Amino acid sequence: MFTKSIHSFIFVILIVLSLEAQEFRGTWLARNSLSSKEVLAKALDSLAANNFNTAFINVWSRGYPLWKSDVFFRETGKYIDPTFQGRDVLAEAIAEGHKRGIHIEAWFEYGFVGGWTGNQPVGVKGPIFIPHPDWVARKDDGTEIDNSNFYWMIHTKPEVQNFLIEMCTEIARKYDVDGIELDRIRYSSVQYGYDPYTDSLYRAQNGGSPPPTNGSDTSWIRWRANNLNEFMLRAKDSIKAINPHINISNAPSLYSSSGYTSYYSFCQDWLGWLRDGSVDNVQVQSYVGNSSSFSAILNYITQIVPDINDIYPAFAVNPNGNLISNQEVTNFVNAIRTKGFKGSTIWYFTDLGAYFPYIKQNLFTTPTYPPHSSQYWREYYKIIEISDNINAVRTGTWTSSNIFGYNGPSIYADNMAPASVNYNFDVPVDGFYEVYAYNVAAVNRTDSARYLTTNASGLSVLTTMNQTDVNLRRWFKLGDYFLRTGRRNVVTLTNDGLHDFKLVSADAVMIVLNRRLSPSAVNSINDIDLKKKSDKSIKLKSYPNPFNNEFKLILDLPGNGQVNISLLIVSVKKSKTYPMTRTYQVTTN
Repeated sequence: MFTKSIHSFIFVILIVLSLEAQEFRGTWLARNSLSSKEVLAKALDSLAANNFNTAFINVWSRGYPLWKSDVFFRETGKYIDPTFQGRDVLAEAIAEGHKRGIHIEAWFEYGFVGGWTGNQPVGVKGPIFIPHPDWVARKDDGTEIDNSNFYWMIHTKPEVQNFLIEMCTEIARKYDVDGIELDRIRYSSVQYGYDPYTDSLYRAQNGGSPPPTNGSDTSWIRWRANNLNEFMLRAKDSIKAINPHINISNAPSLYSSSGYTSYYSFCQDWLGWLRDGSVDNVQVQSYVGNSSSFSAILNYITQIVPDINDIYPAFAVNPNGNLISNQEVTNFVNAIRTKGFKGSTIWYFTDLGAYFPYIKQNLFTTPTYPPHSSQYWREYYKIIEISDNINAVRTGTWTSSNIFGYNGPSIYADNMAPASVNYNFDVPVDGFYEVYAYNVAAVNRTDSARYLTTNASGLSVLTTMNQTDVNLRRWFKLGDYFLRTGRRNVVTLTNDGLHDFKLVSADAVMIVLNRRLSPSAVNSINDIDLKKKSDKSIKLKSYPNPFNNEFKLILDLPGNGQVNISLLIVSVKKSKTYPMTRTYQVTTN
């Protein structure tokens, strides 16, 4: 614990570690890739099979959450987009993605967008605007709707900002996500910012003067951008305070190889976000169709960003409706690599199907991990299939079903005699695990299948599963449980309490290490060899920001061993440096 003694400080910690080469390989899964559990599962399996490592899952779309949001319910009386009623897309993506080692980032695609005319009755702007009509952003001509039929929330209004931040922190608190991407943290155009609240705020901060009538006025752009910068900083601090391991990102646009277009067109100062640490990295989007133009944009990025390691350039394989060739995909990726960027993001998933074989054979030939993540961060999971008679041990009478399960026919039992299945796992590492059962749903199944999950202390918890509800099919989470390394019976399914004429299905069970609850769990010291030296450094900033009187720096170390830590304390106001070097013998828990 360090105590602040003078003004503000910048801390740089140098850790002697070695890391193998890692590369970011991501894509976005929009609404059309989430239409059913099966479609989502197939998409994530395809990404893993083709050596992608990150999926941005659409969780905030057209004014609705795609997870079961208590925050949204509090404001609107609705939990989720009616199209996805009965589901929790984020929970589904975590279950399906983490079992393949895919990093899942919750993608707030529409950011400050609060409504869209395409999913609302005539005259309704969006669900959030029904209880909050004073939240609607306004253009300089007094109109509200933009050219894409979106209604935006007022960017400067504290209640709006708090609403978005609360939805982010709800996810950070409830879900084991790898990241949160706050997209469209910008204005729809520089014509916005003329609502009564923003007008009054500007006047209060500018000696009573009204906002400039010219939306492109440089001081007016700067003022609006500063407000967004402050929002991003608050969002980052709020999220990191709950889970410092969550990767915070954004996907700003750059339309030019010679100008900061996102700033001058949308008041989006993503360079400022990088400078003050409001984001961990950004996926800068381009919409060009040839590699020469793309390469020129990359050259411009290298000139303006503080550190290219914070940039994962993004490109479309179908820009403006024109598919690029396989060779151009190679040219785009090679341009990213040769210029020193640590990975790429390609959109959208639905456009990638025809490119997957080529990409896997020529570009993403082996699996790897995102550079901002520890290696093997998502590698701790086990699945016991029902056909595994050694680890899925049956008692009583079970019959093979013609209903397909996780990987083959499921089985079922009636209530004529006691029957059970014991699922025995070789738990890879001590930690909290998400425990799932694969639900095979059918009308003649029980609505209360009885699963007993046993934790490390020997305590068994009963969870019932409704096997008649098709919305609960596939992976059904039984809960989070602390398990210890070694072979042990984790789950038992019984036919207890089964009613006449009803059956109980049995299929696969899965455990996945919950990194939110077990951020420091590792399999062995060999994951990262501390004895090898490297010139790599890890830069950490304190939380919260700005500093309180006391704060702490948290770093997860991969194993036991000696680690040299160099700490530089820099006084911003006094321009003095106070070097401190310590050597610690580290023992992990």
